[in-house]
Amino acid sequence: MYHTRSSSYDRILEKTPEQIFVNSLRQEFELSPAESQGILELAKQCLFGQSPQAVGKIKFICASQRAKHGKPLSEQEMIEVELTLDNGVEDLNVLRVSGPKALRQLKVLRLSEEAWDQDGSLTQEDIARLLQVTSRTVRQDIRELQADGNFIHTRGTDHDIGRSLSHKSRIIELYLTGDTYDSIIRKSRHSAFSIRRYVMSFGRLLLLLNHGMDDVKELSRLLGQSERLTGEYLEIFEKYKTGDKWPKVYVELLEQLKTLYPAKKKSKGDGDEN
Repeated sequence: MYHTRSSSYDRILEKTPEQIFVNSLRQEFELSPAESQGILELAKQCLFGQSPQAVGKIKFICASQRAKHGKPLSEQEMIEVELTLDNGVEDLNVLRVSGPKALRQLKVLRLSEEAWDQDGSLTQEDIARLLQVTSRTVRQDIRELQADGNFIHTRGTDHDIGRSLSHKSRIIELYLTGDTYDSIIRKSRHSAFSIRRYVMSFGRLLLLLNHGMDDVKELSRLLGQSERLTGEYLEIFEKYKTGDKWPKVYVELLEQLKTLYPAKKKSKGDGDEN
């Protein structure tokens, strides 16, 4: 049974844009699998900040966050949002490691948060329609996600609570407070690959702050992410400091990043005046 499921996963993986890119590198430039994968990850970080999202996205009409509660949606302001229904390899990794239920719950998190970031607010019925399941299944998924500390933005909950951290920032907090990768995978429904990518993104923020950068717009541009997410990262950064002293976990993460992004050594003639 495992061999059959693994073979099916491998066949699906071969059709993803990421794997097509890796295969092209191996064929055109005769690179090893590890080298090809390394170039892929570097391209994602440098060119896209996280990962390109052209494939797997859909347009969807939902209620605006400005829509008032207590009135029929037919009388409310609606908005078009772009949602990631299929996140390629990352979704496949969750499916392979944690199973279909974990993947569905990850999508509940992602879809509701993406809509919220675009000033939209999905109902539980919207999510059920998108995932082709019943509203009852979505309600149960939301209860289980909330039990693990996740907040789900839906039209039924948004008016009851203020601003909350994104799932990416929550993963960073779990990491900083000592949760293991296995624990974070279980609580967040994300793959180990995604978790490491978010942690490295926070580490890159530490690297930039260590070089004296503090402008949110510039930091966001260099990190390839939204100003809102950068703002959340900065709040987390300040939260775990003691005065001007960085906690041990910051220092350790910074050292990891320095090995990946070493400072350029000056040549003997740099800065010399004749």
